[in-house]
Amino acid sequence: MRVKGMVQLFGVTYRVIRLQMGKYQVIRIHDEVAVGSFSCEQTLEVTPLGGVDSALMRQLAALAVQRGKTSWMGPRVTH
Repeated sequence: MRVKGMVQLFGVTYRVIRLQMGKYQVIRIHDEVAVGSFSCEQTLEVTPLGGVDSALMRQLAALAVQRGKTSWMGPRVTH
């Protein structure tokens, strides 16, 4: 496991941890609770935990990707 960084959403801070290539876990810092995980290979897939809304987990995953907390940069666009 490797901590990739922190993201903040709606005033709450989360830690993004790389579990393995393309797979990440998100931990809410204030209570050290895992709120879910996501994978980013061809598409972004989320798995919420502990009653966390899948829309929130999707926002957290997208924010982690946008802020460079993962090695995935989204689908490739060719012209």
